[in-house]
Amino acid sequence: MSATTISDPDLLRLLTAALVGGAAGFLGSLLISRKMALVGDALGHVALPGMGLALTLGIDPELGAFLSLSLGIFLVWRLGERTVLSLETLIGILFVSSLALGFLLVPEPELLESLVGDLSRLTPAGAAWAALLALGLSLLVRRIYKGMMLLNISPDLAAVEGVIPGRHNLLYLAAIAILVAIGIRITGSLLVGALVILPPASARLMCCDLHRYARLSAGLGVLGCLIGVGVSESTGFQAGPGIILTNSAIFALVVTFRALRRADQATLG
Repeated sequence: MSATTISDPDLLRLLTAALVGGAAGFLGSLLISRKMALVGDALGHVALPGMGLALTLGIDPELGAFLSLSLGIFLVWRLGERTVLSLETLIGILFVSSLALGFLLVPEPELLESLVGDLSRLTPAGAAWAALLALGLSLLVRRIYKGMMLLNISPDLAAVEGVIPGRHNLLYLAAIAILVAIGIRITGSLLVGALVILPPASARLMCCDLHRYARLSAGLGVLGCLIGVGVSESTGFQAGPGIILTNSAIFALVVTFRALRRADQATLG
């Protein structure tokens, strides 16, 4: 995709990146609220073994990533139900094991693309499916969002409202896993976790209202992807690093603005 000529497939990839970024911001707002920010980053690495096997067998690496993530999520959910270990501990164990196995299985020529992604190789059909999945995941998590927040605030209150913790956690983790699988093509397994961390982190600093926070997280996710893809095209960098650096810059601007505003308030006070 050149800076002067934009084709229909290029526009479809741009739209897909924006929708995936928005879904990542929205889903990530729950991770930040539940103090589980590193879960998204860890799950990106869980996809590596599946991608390695898929590349070795000559099949779609996204399918391998999805199968690897599905198995990992099931194991985490099952062990979480059967043991006293926290969700973060179980995902951490899965993270380091998958990372080591992934580096052994991913063929060296495809290693860089697996780690940082390559948006330009996303086919129109793949982009359309990714866009539809991103929309579907957002709608799914919207239905369970209130229940997940109640579980975070008060498990007893959530039980009174009919929230089933095991089912809600499984649905949410499955949504995150699918999002990571489709996001890998855009930012790679190494950086995909930042898609679900940076936009809601910026949004959390900008507002306290729950509904505005969720919407702002999604909006910043879309904005970061749109600007990031544009920056990558103008500089020749890969889209993945461009998107993540853009989101990082947005976060830095928000932090700076808050610091300056507090300094002004302290001066006036």
